[in-house]
Amino acid sequence: MRRIIVSQITHSYDGVRQAVRDLSFHVAAGEVLALIGPNGAGKSTSLRILATLQRPDSGTVEWDGRDAWAERQTIRQRIGFLGDGTGLYPNMTAAGYLRFFAECYGIDDIDARERVDKLLDTFRLTSKADAQISDLSKGMRQRLAIARTLVHRPELLLLDEPADGLDPLGRRQLREILRETAAEGVGIVVSSHILRELDGFCDTVALIQKGKLQVFGPVDEVIEEYEVARRVHEVTVTAGLQKALDILLAHAGLIESVLPLHRDEFIDPETADCGKVRVRIRGEDNQPAKLLKQLVLADVEVTGLTRIRSDLEDVYQSIGRDEVS
Repeated sequence: MRRIIVSQITHSYDGVRQAVRDLSFHVAAGEVLALIGPNGAGKSTSLRILATLQRPDSGTVEWDGRDAWAERQTIRQRIGFLGDGTGLYPNMTAAGYLRFFAECYGIDDIDARERVDKLLDTFRLTSKADAQISDLSKGMRQRLAIARTLVHRPELLLLDEPADGLDPLGRRQLREILRETAAEGVGIVVSSHILRELDGFCDTVALIQKGKLQVFGPVDEVIEEYEVARRVHEVTVTAGLQKALDILLAHAGLIESVLPLHRDEFIDPETADCGKVRVRIRGEDNQPAKLLKQLVLADVEVTGLTRIRSDLEDVYQSIGRDEVS
């Protein structure tokens, strides 16, 4: 696989409402594409069509110029797919489950054992190799399901909400595994509505809203186009709030809201001396640090400065769409 091109695909499940319409994008070998949007936007349908599990009503998916649907039986051998739900067999062991799929893909016994051992180690499941799947934690089951998609060394990996059930460490390790997989030349499409999971991980982004493509392109270019250099931070001020607001405004900070330090309190932003300021800070990555220094030098008591939205969330916000998780 060198390149997969999705051209104007449209699909409806009931003949009335279109799950996706005129959707076009592409993914190349070694590229990680983030397919983002709210629940019900058409992400899962797009993945099923890419996986040749769903035929679009119109439009095409081409693998290096060949029609994917016409050659679906062959192409499916080259795809790793994690759909909605893990598809695990509770009475199998973790190792047995992976060996079963290795056999389904025609991998010989020696190679299968090596591959299974490698995947169990990669996904931190070696100690659970002989444990029944029903006895694994939710996070372990999710890791096993993702490991299964890699058993046959696919050329294209399609993952629908792969971080579901993983703890923060597991999510970070998953990102590392997938970046290593992409470095081996595998094209990866990750669908998620939790956008901060995708920051700093994906090369390209496709944003879908109500089945239509709203944004598509390299992440850096999309961020620049939608001026996401203006990132949202929360500044916690315990004294000198009014002075802090003046400093932030003087440096082109767009103040979104001023909140009380504690949820059950009331705050008058025009007179309060303490509070939490949510502000969009424009500029280089070190601009928040520069502002923090100025606040401290002005005798403003700052106990925290935290970035509260990811780049992709800011893209989503900047084009005025519905909130996402």
